[in-house]
Amino acid sequence: MNATILQNWKKNRQLLLLLIPVLLLGGLIFLIQSSYFIPQSDNLTLAISIDFVFTIPIIYFLAIRKTNISNLTAITLMIAGLFLGLYFLPKENQSYLELFKTYFFPIIELGVLSVIIWKVRATIKKYKMLKIDYEENKTEISFDFFTVLKNSCEEALPKFPASLLATEIAVIYYSIISWKSKKINPLKEFTYHITSGTVGLLGALIFIIAVETIAIHLLLAEWNVTIAWILSILSIYTGFQLLAFAKSFSKRPILIENDMLYLCYGIMSETEIELKNIKSIEISEKPLEELIEIEAVESKTKSKLYQKLSPLGNLEGHNIIIRLHEKTTLNGIYGIKKEFKVLAFHVDEKVEFTKQIENLIQSK
Repeated sequence: MNATILQNWKKNRQLLLLLIPVLLLGGLIFLIQSSYFIPQSDNLTLAISIDFVFTIPIIYFLAIRKTNISNLTAITLMIAGLFLGLYFLPKENQSYLELFKTYFFPIIELGVLSVIIWKVRATIKKYKMLKIDYEENKTEISFDFFTVLKNSCEEALPKFPASLLATEIAVIYYSIISWKSKKINPLKEFTYHITSGTVGLLGALIFIIAVETIAIHLLLAEWNVTIAWILSILSIYTGFQLLAFAKSFSKRPILIENDMLYLCYGIMSETEIELKNIKSIEISEKPLEELIEIEAVESKTKSKLYQKLSPLGNLEGHNIIIRLHEKTTLNGIYGIKKEFKVLAFHVDEKVEFTKQIENLIQSK
């Protein structure tokens, strides 16, 4: 209960901190729209311009710097202040904001880009060091590139843009850079892609995209070369995405470690479940829709807390169903989140996996 109260307090505190710039920006906009604003006053125009792009972001930065809110959100606020100022200030009073946009804004963009590049390089370096330590048995903690990457991006950016950036970098990494196969530890790691047929499905889709891209490009090029190239580039990138998804399956196995069950479906979805939160586990290929209907008849309410680990839905079957005491979160691609209490997924060694989970639960 104390943990729940503390968590709620942290959430409410973050909301209050986010309200500070909203109220300050709202006050500036109200001042501009009121009779107190004198367009002819150059000093007032300068003061308001400084407030939009410097004062309010600095106040916000000082308020959040000791919290887990990314410091780079202050840059986001600065950009928002610039565009709000350009929108609400009369045209003749925008000279200072135009100067900021022309001379300071590119420097800020370059700075943010430099931070992101530095973070990515630091992530790759950290990953290589962890990999060496793990292979030499200096550490018992398992890890993978995508987890390290997400943590690094979240240190530099707010959660949503961090998820977007991490996913895009992961697509490049898994599709182009990472080709060495991962050694599976049979004592705590389980594959899910060998007997599922999903890799074959994605491979077929990549082949279809390759053929269709060439055909459509040649057809559209006769009408509009620019549109033909735009669609071709998008199709090629989609192919790289599918290749990254397929290759990430073998790089990110299901993991049982430190009283936790880490379920992954490549870089497409993942969740962490405490073993003590597992109510039951069974080998079953029964469709989730059927389970939902049975529950609806028994409880007279239809639950929405049934999910599949695979975002492909019914395109991929499952052979394991886990039920939880308390609901938890399934994290999807690009930061999409879903809650669940019942999760269905596929495991290649389903019998061994189920036995190991049951033994660990009984030993608690």
